[in-house]
Amino acid sequence: MKKIVPFTFVLLWALFIALPASGQDQQQGSENSLLPEIDPQDIEIRSQFKAQFPGLRRQPILGFDPTPRVYQIDPNRTPYLEDRDQAVADLEVSNLSRPAPPEYTPFHYSSDINAFARMGIGSYLSPEAQFWGVSRISDKSYVGGNFDYSSSDGHLQNQASSFRFVDANGQFVTKLSSEGKLSFTGGYANSFNQLPNYGSGGPIPDNARKTYSGFRLGAGFDHHKNTVTGWKVRANVRYFNTGLDNAGSLLTQESEERVFNISVAKQWAGSHPNEVFTIKGGTNGGNYEHNTSSGIINDSWITARGGVGYERLFNYQTQLSADAQIFYIDNPFRDNIYFGPSVVVEQTITDMLSVKLQAKGRPTVTTLEDHQTQNRFLGTDDRLQHSYRINGSAEVQVAHDKLGSLDVGIRYENTSNDPVYARDRNNLGTSVLDFYGIAYLDTYTIGAYANATHQLVPERLWFDAKIYWQSPKVQGGGRTPYEEKVGISSTFRARFFDRLTIELWGDYIGSRETFRTNSTLSGYVITGSRAEMNITKNVGAYVKFVNILNQDYQVWQGYAERPFQVYGGLTVKL
Repeated sequence: MKKIVPFTFVLLWALFIALPASGQDQQQGSENSLLPEIDPQDIEIRSQFKAQFPGLRRQPILGFDPTPRVYQIDPNRTPYLEDRDQAVADLEVSNLSRPAPPEYTPFHYSSDINAFARMGIGSYLSPEAQFWGVSRISDKSYVGGNFDYSSSDGHLQNQASSFRFVDANGQFVTKLSSEGKLSFTGGYANSFNQLPNYGSGGPIPDNARKTYSGFRLGAGFDHHKNTVTGWKVRANVRYFNTGLDNAGSLLTQESEERVFNISVAKQWAGSHPNEVFTIKGGTNGGNYEHNTSSGIINDSWITARGGVGYERLFNYQTQLSADAQIFYIDNPFRDNIYFGPSVVVEQTITDMLSVKLQAKGRPTVTTLEDHQTQNRFLGTDDRLQHSYRINGSAEVQVAHDKLGSLDVGIRYENTSNDPVYARDRNNLGTSVLDFYGIAYLDTYTIGAYANATHQLVPERLWFDAKIYWQSPKVQGGGRTPYEEKVGISSTFRARFFDRLTIELWGDYIGSRETFRTNSTLSGYVITGSRAEMNITKNVGAYVKFVNILNQDYQVWQGYAERPFQVYGGLTVKL
């Protein structure tokens, strides 16, 4: 018993010494251990504690919640951007599909050239010349122009019938930037024609002639971010003078006219395909002065306008163009406000068939220059008024395999204060009728038409024709003066060889009635042909026949037009 007590004491003392040594050995061995070192202060055991170890995946520790960890996101990371294919990868195909737009192939009959000139001379000492050309002067600018000249020594034996018509125009266009474009235009005109003579002792001498001259200037500025969005600004002025020369002291008449036009339009694209919004406005006006034997007449007129426009293509099949403007007019006879709407709807039914509907209402003024250009025997003391024209049409177009098309339609037109010409005036106070005057009537017209163009043999034979029927009426009864009921125009072109081109044409104008003189002008047919041979690549020769049937006809009552004529000359292409 005494021996057991000391033995127990020694054993406890040995254990007390061995425990620190064992702890030191364990601490030294942990340096080579693969387990992570954990500070005991970082361990706290609770019932709902969720340990987070950013960036590490570990086996769950007993007592910890083993749900997935939430990892910290770097705020300076590169964002993930989807490309177009990834963005629409999960969309249904039905949401992406759209109908294909209709195919458009323009007719192309000749090779592209930069300049063309034709110069020749015909019967009755009648020279003619036509020119047009365009040239690029830099990678941002180009110039272009055209020139037309025709004259004759006269075809009537009992009176002077010579004439001359000259018209020249030029254009300069330059790009100021990728979005801006500036353009300038200019033109000049100078013409004359002999006046009819109604026998010896008549009021008009044999050598009396009517002269025309004038010029026009214009400028335009376009600023577009694309083909739709942007601004358009236009401004132009025109000067015109007409008078009587060698007509005696009693016929010293002269008229001058100045016309201006300014317009501004702002366009931008909508959210739908081919959707365009437009805001526009402008004004045009004129001042004219008549210097007559009875005194001086000085008048002016103005038309101000403003409105909006809308265009949109629905489902690549229905093209809508709508326009609504307010017009203010003022002339020596009245001032008023008009509403001017315009709607055009084009419906594509198939690749070959389409329908077009349009309706429009506008107040307009026919200027002195326009009147004198249309009627060479008009007087020089007429006063201008506004007309208000309402028209509508329905048209069906059939296209045939890119080789031709046929347009068939009907139209209606109603015009208040429509200017018509009456040969019932005499500036000398005698019983002889000499000049035409302008009368304003309310008229309406109902008609139908058909246009056809077709390549009978591609690039070899072409045919174009137009036929129309109309019923021009004056409100209250009677036909509209100098308006025919039936008209036909046709052209046939053939190129059997690469160097030879033959062209035939024919026009028919039906009978017309005059105003207040109770006369009827019979219808007439004008036929002609031209053959052109290319001598070299750039130089050719032509021969032309006009009025082959040698018809005796009148465009305006009291003056016979030219009979059969033969022309010949050269052509130049560059």
